[in-house]
Amino acid sequence: MAYCSQLPEMIDIMWSMATVSLSLMVLLLALFWMIAQFLRKAEYESFVSIESYQLVVSALLLITVFGASAFSCQLSELFAGGDPFEIGTTYLNVLSNHVMIKAVVALEATKSFAQFWGSMSFRWGLSVWGVGVPGFPSFILIERVVDFILMLITPFTASLMVQQIILETIKGIAIPFVLPAGAVLRIFPPTRDAGSFLMASAISFQIIYPYTYVIHKDIVDRQIASAGLEKTFSQQLRDVGHENLSVFAITEQGLFDVDAMLFSPFQAISFLLLQALFLPALSMIITIAFIKGLTKFFSQKLG
Repeated sequence: MAYCSQLPEMIDIMWSMATVSLSLMVLLLALFWMIAQFLRKAEYESFVSIESYQLVVSALLLITVFGASAFSCQLSELFAGGDPFEIGTTYLNVLSNHVMIKAVVALEATKSFAQFWGSMSFRWGLSVWGVGVPGFPSFILIERVVDFILMLITPFTASLMVQQIILETIKGIAIPFVLPAGAVLRIFPPTRDAGSFLMASAISFQIIYPYTYVIHKDIVDRQIASAGLEKTFSQQLRDVGHENLSVFAITEQGLFDVDAMLFSPFQAISFLLLQALFLPALSMIITIAFIKGLTKFFSQKLG
């Protein structure tokens, strides 16, 4: 079920909470105005006047924010062709499970294969005066290279898994918890700036952040297409992660198949470098920029 289809029900609950907070603020302002009249303090009356205006602004702002959240969510699904959270999670799952894991398995097989043949040695002469030489010295180099590559790609795998967890966490808390908290805090004067920040954060992480993963999928898809691969995104990644990464990579001539056991895993891993290193930072930069802009808008006095 698409996430945006549940958003109207969440907004009804959030608006109920905001209505209670607005009513409480009206009551507090009324009590403060009576105290100002009793003590005949002009500055108190001025404070009540300013905060009454800000209360009206907050109510209008909340209506705008809730309506804009629902509209933006629907628009995001329309442009993405589905729920951006589902698209992003599926995309990361394909990268981690159908490409990265199988590439790691193939490289581990290559490492074991190289260790087996690299450990073989031959001796000539008597045991005391003889000479021992490795039978296949090139496999020792292959083993060291593959071991170094496996050490490097471990953070890439962790990065993909962490990104999936972040997407699921944002989906579960941004609109149901963070946005209502920001709406309530925006109403009261001491917490107005904090509420503005929470509202901006909820909208940015709920709308902007997941949509960047739809863009990421398109970027990696174009990267695959530029390599001359004509299959669809998921099909091609599954093929790269399965067919080309054969554990049994000995040719009919009995030779080591370098393409199957080294080059193909490297090609599969190359599709992950953007998503594991650069694109998550780009998503966060874009999201933080939206948060800063929306926070300034929500925090301004508007009169």
